[in-house]
Amino acid sequence: MAPNVAVAVAQRAADAAGGSLGALIARAAQGIGQKCPWELVTVAVPTAEARAATAWIVADAIMRDRTDTDSVAYNLWRAATLAEQKLDGGDRLLVLAYAGPVFEAAGRGNLAYQGHYGYIGEWLWYLLALEEPLQDGRSIEIIPSPGHTSTDSGGDGIVIHRVSGTTTTFVFRLWEMKKFTGADNKVTPTITKAFKQLSNKGAEYLGAMAWADKHLAPETRVFVSTLVSQWLKAEPTSHAGVSVAINAAATPARAFNTAHNHLPTHMHPGALQGRIVAIDDFESFANDVREYVWTAL
Repeated sequence: MAPNVAVAVAQRAADAAGGSLGALIARAAQGIGQKCPWELVTVAVPTAEARAATAWIVADAIMRDRTDTDSVAYNLWRAATLAEQKLDGGDRLLVLAYAGPVFEAAGRGNLAYQGHYGYIGEWLWYLLALEEPLQDGRSIEIIPSPGHTSTDSGGDGIVIHRVSGTTTTFVFRLWEMKKFTGADNKVTPTITKAFKQLSNKGAEYLGAMAWADKHLAPETRVFVSTLVSQWLKAEPTSHAGVSVAINAAATPARAFNTAHNHLPTHMHPGALQGRIVAIDDFESFANDVREYVWTAL
């Protein structure tokens, strides 16, 4: 099923917005004064072109990341996609090796397949985290992109910040991502489940993260080596977050107000953070991202 907006139109709208989500979204602080404040992220001007531009930015970022150093594969994919032409032969096989693990089942027209929904929710979190306004002398030191498949086990995301001007050099936040496409104002059980996962599995998620092959500065490596210990001790350097992608109609007036009951170990200031990403129809949006990725295949 083709997206409502052609890929070339979506790409031009994305370029007009500077190629990033910042000009297309609105971020609003919510739950001020709660133990777990949260952020509501929406498409700022909910037109078809703005929504399509957002989907294209996500699709392009996914393929740029998945092809990594293989610029030939990325350039083949992008050129064919924008021309709305199908790749064939060896070119198709090359691009398929990168796009297939997440999108092939859905790309074959299996509309019942939903494995890409959670993956795209993770990518929304990742791109939003990269563009998040930072305060208190913080800068992003490490933020791994989402895993290679939609079924990768372990924690969904982590951000390590460097903090300047303090005796604490680094802090981190472990994130769990969910999607919710249910009834209006019923997102709380999904949020609760995510915080319970962090409570029960947070140390395990951190222990499973591989850092040995990463090129880390010595002081960063020392910090990373103690992530599990920091979490288990609920040290002030360890934080938790939950991000949920939902349909805009299900946006709650209140959320995350009981989150602290489900991760009671982390009670220091700023320990908990929530985010809701509300898109008019999240599943349709995720399908558009899928179709943009699959246009050339």
